[in-house]
Amino acid sequence: MTQLKCDHHGVPGTCTFNCAFWAFGPCIKGFKYYRLVISLDATHPYGKHKGKLLIAMATDANNEVYPLAFAIFESESKETWGWILACLKRFVTNQTNLCIISDQHSGIKTYFDDTRMTWLQPPQAYHRYCLRHVAINVNTKWKTPDLKNLVWKAASANQVRKFEATLELIRNVKPATHRYLEAENKEKWTLAHDGGRRYGAMTTNLSECFNGVMKGARSLPITAMVRFTFLKVNSYFVARCNLTLDQLEVGQEWCKYAMDKFKKNQAKAKDHMVTRMCTQARLYQVDTPGNPLSNGGGQHTHKVDLQGMTCICGKWEAYKIPCSHVTAIYAKFKNDAQQFIDPCYSMTHR
Repeated sequence: MTQLKCDHHGVPGTCTFNCAFWAFGPCIKGFKYYRLVISLDATHPYGKHKGKLLIAMATDANNEVYPLAFAIFESESKETWGWILACLKRFVTNQTNLCIISDQHSGIKTYFDDTRMTWLQPPQAYHRYCLRHVAINVNTKWKTPDLKNLVWKAASANQVRKFEATLELIRNVKPATHRYLEAENKEKWTLAHDGGRRYGAMTTNLSECFNGVMKGARSLPITAMVRFTFLKVNSYFVARCNLTLDQLEVGQEWCKYAMDKFKKNQAKAKDHMVTRMCTQARLYQVDTPGNPLSNGGGQHTHKVDLQGMTCICGKWEAYKIPCSHVTAIYAKFKNDAQQFIDPCYSMTHR
């Protein structure tokens, strides 16, 4: 699928190339089985061809790169971003609850903030910021490495209490930074207030990773660049397909990424104490043991709502993989918490 955008300047029969957008059928078809998160990142082509090359990247079941769509355009603006986002929603995916992660460029921010664009408003789509860009922006404004680290810690905190505690540290170090962060929509840059839209993805690093693969294409003319992306994506799909077939042959049900997290949580759950608080509402209390090496002993109490599928630790909601507290509850009653792993991690959900 390809789409071109040209500018007409009133001269009959003439137009000026502005943008090109393209995506391949297998990429579009496969995306409906994966988590609804798209990372957007633009890079500069080399040579005489100026402008920007955009890569829209998703994540496969094993948390690895899944190239979804490409675009090349002259410059970043509200109009350009609007056209690219419209192509993405029209030609690649029309699913609701789509999470789009990008930098804080004013062009894309303005478009998402325009409430007239109902197809980019919840529950159709949710805009989230790349944490790396947020931290860089803070460092650029105040040039204090400690602040940058604190912003990263606050934004990636699973729990609201941990986020608030780190935000208070930021206020003590630099009140102006605290005011700047408070003015930003917390849903867009923090994991604790995200509502599980990101699946724990905090940056556009996957897109930037594929930028390295695209390095050889960035000096090519546009048509050659499109062919190059096709060959790279096709090669990647063949390799991933062969690996998946090998895993299915040995009866693997869940991808390695999900199972590694789940088994780690199973091991932690063995030391948890479970108390049933309300049978009808399926509410539980899970107490974790103290750790003499941690400040304050490390003992915590977690409230788990199985009906609402939430745990106060925030990890179940963020990653869609049962945390150790949920795993402990199901182990106590001789049930398997694997049933709560999100289908996007399944090897057979196709």
